[in-house]
Amino acid sequence: MKAQKVLVPLDSSAISARTVKGLIAFKKRLSPPLTLLHVLDLSMLAILGFPEKTRDEFELRVRQEAAQFIAAQKDLFSAAGITVETLVKEGHARETICALADSGEYDLLVIGRNPVSGLRDLLFGQVSNFVVHQTKCPVLII
Repeated sequence: MKAQKVLVPLDSSAISARTVKGLIAFKKRLSPPLTLLHVLDLSMLAILGFPEKTRDEFELRVRQEAAQFIAAQKDLFSAAGITVETLVKEGHARETICALADSGEYDLLVIGRNPVSGLRDLLFGQVSNFVVHQTKCPVLII
Protein backbone atom coordinates (compact mmCIF):
# COMPACT_ATOMS: atom_id res chain seq x y z
CA MET A 1 0.00 0.00 0.00
CA LYS A 2 1.37 3.39 -1.02
CA ALA A 3 1.97 5.84 1.82
CA GLN A 4 -0.32 8.82 1.65
CA LYS A 5 1.10 12.32 1.72
CA VAL A 6 -0.96 14.28 4.23
CA LEU A 7 -1.13 18.08 4.47
CA VAL A 8 -2.12 19.57 7.83
CA PRO A 9 -2.66 23.36 7.91
CA LEU A 10 -2.30 24.82 11.41
CA ASP A 11 -2.59 28.20 13.08
CA SER A 12 -2.52 29.32 16.69
CA SER A 13 -6.24 28.72 17.27
CA ALA A 14 -7.86 26.31 19.70
CA ILE A 15 -9.27 24.48 16.66
CA SER A 16 -5.75 23.74 15.40
CA ALA A 17 -4.67 22.63 18.87
CA ARG A 18 -7.58 20.17 18.85
CA THR A 19 -6.55 18.99 15.38
CA VAL A 20 -3.02 18.28 16.61
CA LYS A 21 -4.35 16.32 19.60
CA GLY A 22 -6.67 14.33 17.32
CA LEU A 23 -3.90 13.44 14.89
CA ILE A 24 -1.61 12.37 17.70
CA ALA A 25 -4.39 10.20 19.14
CA PHE A 26 -4.74 8.48 15.73
CA LYS A 27 -1.00 8.15 15.12
CA LYS A 28 -1.20 4.41 14.47
CA ARG A 29 -3.40 5.11 11.45
CA LEU A 30 -1.14 7.76 9.94
CA SER A 31 1.51 7.24 7.32
CA PRO A 32 4.30 9.68 8.11
CA PRO A 33 5.70 12.04 7.33
CA LEU A 34 2.84 14.49 7.67
CA THR A 35 3.38 17.98 6.28
CA LEU A 36 2.48 20.72 8.74
CA LEU A 37 1.62 24.01 7.04
CA HIS A 38 1.41 27.47 8.55
CA VAL A 39 0.21 30.28 6.28
CA LEU A 40 1.54 33.74 6.95
CA ASP A 41 -0.76 36.50 5.66
CA LEU A 42 1.38 39.63 5.42
CA SER A 43 -1.21 41.58 3.44
CA MET A 44 -2.72 42.89 6.66
CA LEU A 45 0.50 44.78 7.39
CA ALA A 46 -0.16 47.11 4.46
CA ILE A 47 -3.57 47.97 5.88
CA LEU A 48 -2.11 48.85 9.27
CA GLY A 49 -0.14 51.73 7.74
CA PHE A 50 3.27 51.21 9.35
CA PRO A 51 6.17 53.45 8.38
CA GLU A 52 8.54 51.44 6.16
CA LYS A 53 11.21 50.78 8.80
CA THR A 54 8.67 49.81 11.44
CA ARG A 55 6.82 47.63 8.93
CA ASP A 56 10.03 45.79 8.00
CA GLU A 57 10.82 45.19 11.67
CA PHE A 58 7.28 43.99 12.36
CA GLU A 59 7.34 41.73 9.29
CA LEU A 60 10.61 40.18 10.48
CA ARG A 61 9.10 39.56 13.90
CA VAL A 62 5.99 37.96 12.38
CA ARG A 63 8.17 35.68 10.24
CA GLN A 64 10.21 34.66 13.30
CA GLU A 65 7.05 33.93 15.28
CA ALA A 66 5.70 31.82 12.40
CA ALA A 67 8.92 29.79 12.33
CA GLN A 68 8.78 29.33 16.11
CA PHE A 69 5.12 28.29 15.93
CA ILE A 70 5.63 25.62 13.28
CA ALA A 71 8.76 24.35 15.10
CA ALA A 72 6.71 23.99 18.30
CA GLN A 73 4.06 22.02 16.40
CA LYS A 74 6.76 19.76 14.97
CA ASP A 75 8.06 19.17 18.50
CA LEU A 76 4.59 18.04 19.65
CA PHE A 77 4.43 15.45 16.88
CA SER A 78 8.04 14.37 17.38
CA ALA A 79 7.39 13.82 21.09
CA ALA A 80 4.57 11.48 20.09
CA GLY A 81 6.85 9.59 17.71
CA ILE A 82 5.32 11.01 14.51
CA THR A 83 7.62 12.19 11.73
CA VAL A 84 6.61 15.51 10.20
CA GLU A 85 7.86 18.01 7.68
CA THR A 86 7.05 21.70 8.03
CA LEU A 87 6.19 24.49 5.63
CA VAL A 88 5.58 28.19 6.17
CA LYS A 89 3.98 29.82 3.13
CA GLU A 90 2.96 33.40 2.54
CA GLY A 91 -0.45 34.36 1.22
CA HIS A 92 -4.11 34.28 2.13
CA ALA A 93 -4.81 31.14 4.13
CA ARG A 94 -7.81 29.99 2.10
CA GLU A 95 -6.20 30.24 -1.32
CA THR A 96 -2.77 29.05 -0.19
CA ILE A 97 -4.12 25.91 1.47
CA CYS A 98 -6.28 25.03 -1.54
CA ALA A 99 -3.46 25.63 -4.02
CA LEU A 100 -1.04 23.47 -2.08
CA ALA A 101 -3.62 20.72 -1.47
CA ASP A 102 -4.46 20.65 -5.18
CA SER A 103 -0.83 20.80 -6.35
CA GLY A 104 -0.76 17.02 -6.80
CA GLU A 105 1.77 16.55 -3.99
CA TYR A 106 -0.80 15.52 -1.39
CA ASP A 107 -3.31 12.69 -1.14
CA LEU A 108 -5.22 14.03 1.87
CA LEU A 109 -5.82 17.32 3.64
CA VAL A 110 -6.56 17.19 7.37
CA ILE A 111 -8.08 20.36 8.79
CA GLY A 112 -9.81 21.35 12.00
CA ARG A 113 -13.21 22.91 12.09
CA ASN A 114 -15.15 24.75 14.75
CA PRO A 115 -18.16 22.65 15.77
CA VAL A 116 -20.12 25.88 16.25
CA SER A 117 -20.79 26.81 12.65
CA GLY A 118 -23.94 27.34 10.63
CA LEU A 119 -24.94 30.99 10.41
CA ARG A 120 -21.55 32.20 11.64
CA ASP A 121 -19.83 30.33 8.78
CA LEU A 122 -22.31 31.72 6.29
CA LEU A 123 -21.79 35.31 7.43
CA PHE A 124 -18.09 35.38 8.22
CA GLY A 125 -16.75 32.19 6.69
CA GLN A 126 -14.14 29.89 8.12
CA VAL A 127 -11.01 28.85 6.37
CA SER A 128 -11.99 25.20 6.79
CA ASN A 129 -15.44 25.78 5.27
CA PHE A 130 -13.90 27.50 2.24
CA VAL A 131 -11.26 24.79 1.81
CA VAL A 132 -13.75 21.92 2.06
CA HIS A 133 -15.84 23.44 -0.73
CA GLN A 134 -13.03 24.61 -3.00
CA THR A 135 -10.30 21.97 -2.94
CA LYS A 136 -10.30 18.90 -5.13
CA CYS A 137 -8.05 17.03 -2.68
CA PRO A 138 -9.86 14.67 -0.27
CA VAL A 139 -10.41 16.33 3.11
CA LEU A 140 -10.61 14.88 6.61
CA ILE A 141 -12.22 17.26 9.09
CA ILE A 142 -11.32 17.00 12.75
